[in-house]
Amino acid sequence: MITLPSMAQIIAWFGWGHGPLALMGISVMLTALVLVAPVVAGYALYGLERLQIKLIGSLDYDLALFFVNYVTFPGTFVHEMAHLCFAVITGAEVCEICMFEGGGGQLGHISYRTRGPRYIRALQHSFSAVAPTVVGFALGYILLRYIFNGSHTVWGYIGLWYLVISLIDHSTMSDIDLKHYIQGVWALFIPIFLIFFGFAFFA
Repeated sequence: MITLPSMAQIIAWFGWGHGPLALMGISVMLTALVLVAPVVAGYALYGLERLQIKLIGSLDYDLALFFVNYVTFPGTFVHEMAHLCFAVITGAEVCEICMFEGGGGQLGHISYRTRGPRYIRALQHSFSAVAPTVVGFALGYILLRYIFNGSHTVWGYIGLWYLVISLIDHSTMSDIDLKHYIQGVWALFIPIFLIFFGFAFFA
């Protein structure tokens, strides 16, 4: 189980003291770290996906693409459902839902329309874009804990690792997702900064 450090410990690591400016600086750095983390995580998963294609592709490249794109379809379902849920939660209007497409290199898509004030529209973009990576990592963590902390049959292990691989292959942000995330990430900065500053102030 992962144990996160307390805010008091983090403040002590920086050694900047407990003044308002020091706490603001620490909060800005932690906020930036949180906002960059999904992008870094997404690229790490993308690297694992490319490695998987390279390994399978050493036998047959078409087989590698078929495996990553279609055999691991549960990951696509999670990816698109994450977009859908976060779009609905933040108030965007979902226009189209497609879980499977036959060509064009696209497996599925969710089309939505932002609405409301500019700040709310930015939140809709950023939350919806980052959803697959956040949800994929969360489900992956739960699955890995279940795998390593339990006793399963051979077929059980095969099925669970299949789900983990499916999440790895489809928990990255697409180019469009990344564009929308960057487009609205400024709106996420404000509440995350205030949360960190609040914890730091009362630590």
